[in-house]
Amino acid sequence: MATLTLAIPTSGLISPETWGSRESIKGILQNIASNYGKFFTFASETSRIPKAILMAFCTVESGGIPTAGSAGHVTQGLMQWNRTFAKQILEDEFSQKRLSPAEKTKLAEFGIKFDAKGKTRNITNADQLKPELNILIGSILLGQLIDTNWGTENGGMRLDRVIAVYNAGAYGDTGKKARFGNHRTPALLAADVNPTTRAYIKKMMGKNGALEVATTDLKGQIA
Repeated sequence: MATLTLAIPTSGLISPETWGSRESIKGILQNIASNYGKFFTFASETSRIPKAILMAFCTVESGGIPTAGSAGHVTQGLMQWNRTFAKQILEDEFSQKRLSPAEKTKLAEFGIKFDAKGKTRNITNADQLKPELNILIGSILLGQLIDTNWGTENGGMRLDRVIAVYNAGAYGDTGKKARFGNHRTPALLAADVNPTTRAYIKKMMGKNGALEVATTDLKGQIA
């Protein structure tokens, strides 16, 4: 993935006050860095997604709680990806030769190996509850979304669109608006999607949001 530009905070977006104060968000990010920083470093290096972005997703998705979500739910864990699709995500990454040797080795440590046809085993709820693996698969999914003709635009990352699809899926109303709506700015997309995704975009990209806190208040701690 190429290095992409991203302006944070994004004009017209403010993190909802009901989500928490700037200090509380800073505290969540610091806990994530303390508990899982080395896992995010690895995922950032292999996916080439800035560590601050990955940690901001974790902050919004789970608050850094590895068991976040209802027990056994298909989206449980730190990055809250849907395990129903995880096997296909990994097989797609493998078939497109996007998996680095380091990623293959790390996945193999968790028993995720690929046969001669590029197939692997099903991903389980137990897999989702392993922080290192959850973060790695989350970074792989995000990399796939960013590396699309809608996730990248004019050399810049359209993180708002990536957030919308990551949160709401690619094929519902919100996902279609993100992929095909041609909204000129993140604020315009946020105004046009469902309330949950709208709040997610603001929590990530708005003033006092996870990304601003990560890249300013914690700039020295989160490379």
